[in-house]
Amino acid sequence: MTQVGNRARKVRFPAIDARVIGGIVLVAVSVVGGLRLTKGPAAATRVYVAAVDLDDGHTLAVGDLRVAELRGDERIVAGFARPDHGGPPLGRTLRVGVRAGSVVPIDALGAGAAAGREITLPVTPEHALGGEVRAGDRVDVFATFDKGTDAARTVTVSRAATVHAVLHADGLFGQHAGGITALTLDVEPDAAVAVAFAARNAELDIARAHGNLVERGRDHFESDDLR
Repeated sequence: MTQVGNRARKVRFPAIDARVIGGIVLVAVSVVGGLRLTKGPAAATRVYVAAVDLDDGHTLAVGDLRVAELRGDERIVAGFARPDHGGPPLGRTLRVGVRAGSVVPIDALGAGAAAGREITLPVTPEHALGGEVRAGDRVDVFATFDKGTDAARTVTVSRAATVHAVLHADGLFGQHAGGITALTLDVEPDAAVAVAFAARNAELDIARAHGNLVERGRDHFESDDLR
């Protein structure tokens, strides 16, 4: 017969990243907060709730949040974003995702956007990533002047602008219902005039920006460069 030793075997548990635990806790608290948006004996506190499912890394924009009343212990309520702490946290980046209907924890809010200006420019889906642009994206704006002539040139009028809102057609006058028609961008202060000029005098193209843009790339291209 095989004898079993008295010495216990050591069990090695996998290491868990503390940031993963923190993210799980934030999401759990958010979901619990959403479930507590009901009437109760405690005084109601106005809080911000996700109007739609919001992914981690998403930059909060108009339409992402709504205000609801939360009844619960003040120690719990204090951990959520509230209107009485100022205006809506638009431009802040989410550290973790928040599901629709759940309260937005303060700790889920990352850094805000840099100072700049908001401007709306018309675009068509075929020149804006097939219409697959959403609030929170970072985009470059290219403008092509004098298309089809010897003076044709394309220049970058805004780099790494944040999409604040996306406007869609309502289907009137032959438009495709739901198709993208314009973007509201948060641009650097010096880029606002260039974007406005290009919107009225050039054909625009939108490119989604990824990663670290230290290497800016080429900002100007003329028809002579192809000859």
